[in-house]
Amino acid sequence: MRQLTYAMHFRGQASRSVDKATVLRTTSSGTSCRMETVVGPTGVETTLHPAPGDLAFLDYELRLTEGDAFEGEGVLTFGEEENDHALHFKTAYPGHLGPSANPGVMHGTVSWRVSGGAGRFQTATGFIASTFTLNEAGELSDYHCGLIFVSE
Repeated sequence: MRQLTYAMHFRGQASRSVDKATVLRTTSSGTSCRMETVVGPTGVETTLHPAPGDLAFLDYELRLTEGDAFEGEGVLTFGEEENDHALHFKTAYPGHLGPSANPGVMHGTVSWRVSGGAGRFQTATGFIASTFTLNEAGELSDYHCGLIFVSE
C-alpha cells in the first residue's frame, strides 16, 4: 500500500435539509495549494499558497444528534471529472459543532474514516481530520488533513 497525505482548505455553503431540520448538506471546493507552517516568536503561523493543479470538490451531509454532536458521510472528488478519483467517508466518531468565540460563527471538528471510493481510491482506507467554521449565512470554511492508503 502507498501512503498519501494532503492538506487543503475548502470553501462553500451549508444549508438545512428541506425535509429534516436536523440535517445539514454542504458543498464546497478547494484549490491545489502548498502549506507553509513557521514556528517563531509569535508561536506558529500557517499560510496556504496557491499551486498549479485542479480543484477538489467536497460534499457531505451532517445529521445533528444530541447536544453538539453529529454524524455524517460524504464524498471528496479530486479533479474536474466527476467521480474520476473520489474518496468515500463516514464519521469515525461523533463530530462536534457549537458556538465559537466569534459571534454568529459556529465551529466544529470531525474525524472521517475513508471507506473506499472510485478511480485510484477504489480500495482506499485512512482518516481525514476536519476542522471547520460555519456562519449564519451558511458560509463554510473547512480545513482538511488526510492520511490515505491506496493500492500501488
